[in-house]
Amino acid sequence: MLELKGLSKMFNIGTINENSVLKDIDLQVSSGDFISIVGSNGAGKSTLLNVISGVFPVDMGNIFLDGQDITKLPEHRRARFIGRVFQDPMIGTAPTMTIEENLSMAYSRSKRRRLKWGLNDRLRDAFRERLSELDLGLEDRLNSKVELLSGGQRQAMTLLVATMVKPKLLLLDEHTAALDPSTVRLINEITERIVSKERLTTLMVTHNMEHAIKMGNRLIMMDKGKIVLDINGGAKKGLTVEELVEMFEDAAHTRFDNDRAMLG
Repeated sequence: MLELKGLSKMFNIGTINENSVLKDIDLQVSSGDFISIVGSNGAGKSTLLNVISGVFPVDMGNIFLDGQDITKLPEHRRARFIGRVFQDPMIGTAPTMTIEENLSMAYSRSKRRRLKWGLNDRLRDAFRERLSELDLGLEDRLNSKVELLSGGQRQAMTLLVATMVKPKLLLLDEHTAALDPSTVRLINEITERIVSKERLTTLMVTHNMEHAIKMGNRLIMMDKGKIVLDINGGAKKGLTVEELVEMFEDAAHTRFDNDRAMLG
């Protein structure tokens, strides 16, 4: 579903602040893969998602999604088939619009624009059904403005908005980092439920090592712009945080030292 070939990205080229953030990355992602991405600060995790989604252009290499070369495709065109959820619950929805208006916009993202009402009873019933799956009571609050929701409710809404029309690829950029522990558990459960039900190909950046191990079928660890570990299948199942850190230090030949990483 996703293939990265020789992907490189530098910032401030030709200056004393020149920084090579991604270095000749090759990665193949199969349809339905749920990949957790971890690494130290500055490893290039979020930059990788930004490059895939089109926020930053690449300096070298190519990006293929479902067989199509999207390397030079602008961000707004990629947004038609790439869903994304950010760390900040305030991003990803229109706060002054109602729940049903946000879902209506998400639903029409891949549809042809026409001069007709964006909402009708059939759509409202469909929205209530999708919202009820979150088990947050939002199906009874279609006319509530999103800005009135809690952080957890809003992040759950953002997940729904990002997947209302099934994306070819879902990108989760530390989407639980700003939430309290109990809400984190809830959002992780909703995430796994949606990804599993829709069979979504997913890349999830996280600073929580336990979540990286428990969630998904594959784990990638990055360091200094490179992928140093790629663990899947049986090798990932049953892995402990201590074993993962040891594997990283052996592969990267450096100590894992990150004050943001939650080791459990």
